[in-house]
Amino acid sequence: MSTKANPTLIGLFVVSGLALAVVAIVTFGSGRLFSDKTEFILYFNDSMKGLNPGAPVKWQGVTIGSVKEVMILHNQATNDFANPVLIEIDEDILEQKADGRLDLADPIFLKASIENGLRGKLDSDSLVTGVLHVELDMVAKASSPIFHQLHKEYMEIPTHPSTIQELLGNLGSVDFKGISEKVSVLLSHVDNGLSELDVKGINAGLTNLLLSANRAVSSPELTNSFTELRQLLVEGRSLVKRLDGRVDPLADETEKLMTQAQKTLEKLSGGLEQVSALIRPNAPFRTDVSAALEQLAAAARAIGELADFLRLNPNALLTGRKPPAETP
Repeated sequence: MSTKANPTLIGLFVVSGLALAVVAIVTFGSGRLFSDKTEFILYFNDSMKGLNPGAPVKWQGVTIGSVKEVMILHNQATNDFANPVLIEIDEDILEQKADGRLDLADPIFLKASIENGLRGKLDSDSLVTGVLHVELDMVAKASSPIFHQLHKEYMEIPTHPSTIQELLGNLGSVDFKGISEKVSVLLSHVDNGLSELDVKGINAGLTNLLLSANRAVSSPELTNSFTELRQLLVEGRSLVKRLDGRVDPLADETEKLMTQAQKTLEKLSGGLEQVSALIRPNAPFRTDVSAALEQLAAAARAIGELADFLRLNPNALLTGRKPPAETP
């Protein structure tokens, strides 16, 4: 007689198996099964050396995806030899890093971004290793976008020449041959000019100049002039010291004199104010002086009358003044 299976054990076995499966998926798949990714294709005219699947895709230096596949030709014209690169952008990461403002999966937003200068280019992680990654950026004054797909299979992001490619392009536009010819002509002119120089005469002239300079420097007149100049400087320094010793006392005396002059002016100002007070029209002093002058004038008139009387009556000093005659 067979034993009946335990449903509880069977349920635990199934649940454990499912849990192990989920852990395996998360561990070995790094959660990629649950991420929302969008594929884009870019066509580069650069060499793909150093760019491998799994290389990062960055937006202005921030990783937002990875390279899925590097191809030679795909869905392009027969005379188009640009290298197609298929990339994956993690929309969850892009939303987290940009606050949801960069929705490249939206065709309308992608078109507007391309019109505003969105371009992809190859950039180097290290000049030593030569490892490349795909860089997305907004290019100022970008040229008109070029699309390569014959029929729309992926959303396409136009590309921009890399920095190295621009440098090589600029170097390619340089006329090295013309520069070399101009340098050769210049060197030939310099060579001809040097050959025409009278080196021997120049050498002799320089020698004579140096001898003349040596004689001038060692001449007694120049030596005496330097000696006199040194003595003049010593005397000037001594004179400055003596003047410096006398300037301070003179300044002190001048300061004292100015102080005394200021005090004298203050006293004089006070005296003038007192005189002004005395001679004001309503001042008592002026009234008293006027009265005294009037009395002096009256006395002067009386003395004048007395003098006239004595001149007419000189005997009056002896007999006195005659009494007036009585009227009958």
